[in-house]
Formats: sequence, C-alpha cells, structure tokens
Amino acid sequence: MRLVPKFPIAVFNIKKVPWKWLLVSLLILALGLGGFYLYEEVTQPDPQEAVKQGLVKTLGAKSYRYEAIAKRTLEGKESVLSQVVGEKNHQSVHIKGELPVIKAEVEIYQIGDTMYRRDTTSKGWLKVPAKGRVAFEQLIAEINPLGSFNFSQIIEVKYAGKEKIGGKTCRVYEVMARGENKFLELYWQDFNYKLWIDRNEGIIRKAEVSAEHRSNSQHLLNISILLSDFNENIEIKEPKVGQ
Repeated sequence: MRLVPKFPIAVFNIKKVPWKWLLVSLLILALGLGGFYLYEEVTQPDPQEAVKQGLVKTLGAKSYRYEAIAKRTLEGKESVLSQVVGEKNHQSVHIKGELPVIKAEVEIYQIGDTMYRRDTTSKGWLKVPAKGRVAFEQLIAEINPLGSFNFSQIIEVKYAGKEKIGGKTCRVYEVMARGENKFLELYWQDFNYKLWIDRNEGIIRKAEVSAEHRSNSQHLLNISILLSDFNENIEIKEPKVGQ
C-alpha cells in the first residue's frame, strides 16, 4: 500500500537558489558595515580634545543628579567609605547617603551660602554654623562628583572603546591628570580617571577615579560615579530647622 502524505511537502531545489545575488547582497552589506566602522574611526575626535569638551559641558551643566560610591582598599581588604545620591541645581545642593566606615548616615543641604544637616539623634534639621562648616565642606568636596573633575593639567588621554551607559552610547577615555580638589589632595595622590562621554551629547555619563594614599601606596581609593538628568528642572527646597 502506498502512503500519501496528508500535507504537501515543499521540495527545496538547491540549484534554483540565486547564489550570485545572495553573495552580492552579502558583499554589499559587509561593505556597508565596514564603511560605517571606518567612518566611525576616521571621525573619531581627538581624545584629549574630547575630554576637554566633555568637562566643559559637564561642569557647565545647570543641574544634574548623581549616584556615587567611594571605596578604599587597605592591606588587601576593601571597604565602603561613602555611598550617596545627590542632586544639584544652579544654587543648591542636596546629598543623602551612608558612611559605612564610621557607621553613620548623612543628609546635607546647601542652599546658597547656608548649610543644613540632619541630626542623627533627633532626625531634625540643624543649621550648620560658619565655624563648623569646614568638616561638612570637606565632606561635600569628597563626595561631590564634579569636584573631582577640576583639572589643573591633563597629562595623558587614551581612547578605550565604546560602552553603553543607561542606554546611551559613550566613548570611554582613560585620563591621567592633576586636579585642584584641595580636600581630596590632602590625603590622596596619583589620580587616574576613566570617563564615559556621551557620543551624541558630549557629557560625562559615568566616571571612575582612583588614587593612592600619600603616606601608604598600598592604601587605595576608588570612586565610581553615575550622572543623569542634566539641565533638568530640579527643585531643591530648604528644610525646616527643628523638624
């Protein structure tokens, strides 16, 4: 008995495949992709100039938000110094986070020339007197992400490829530079930076900062920063003292 298939079977005739046109199409696609990557390489901005322009745009931002974590490595053991989120507009700063190394929480507002801190016991807001501001200004300088980017001299810049940050394609640069952060430089030296600069907008989306302690080359610092919401309408309200 001859079995008849219930459904028709498609017969594939390899001789009828238009291999010539398929190969031509693949060649055109390959040439197109090759041309795109070649164009990317040819139009690649000068690394040092790209970093300079990225710093200008980022430092010139009227507002932004950030997440930052600072870690130290001492005798092979890593510990978190600070883990904070912050926001800044043209005249005010708000920072909130933890300082695990001293087992403390911190929340600070700087509204114009006035500084406030949340009391760790009462949880109310206290105005910081002028004579007690140095320690808090030092803390803000240490955890303020853009404070790390005030370079007095850029020594060397290397292009290190592309990477996406928050869905944005960024060019990555490794930077050796001298900074002007007087508080960080009290204890740390030999700063190196890694910057992720938005390919389209030219702003810094992510940064990593590494350094070593002035008195112990085995005591290392690493700061990782994510930046977002550039030039958006960020409202920072003055806290009510005593509440």
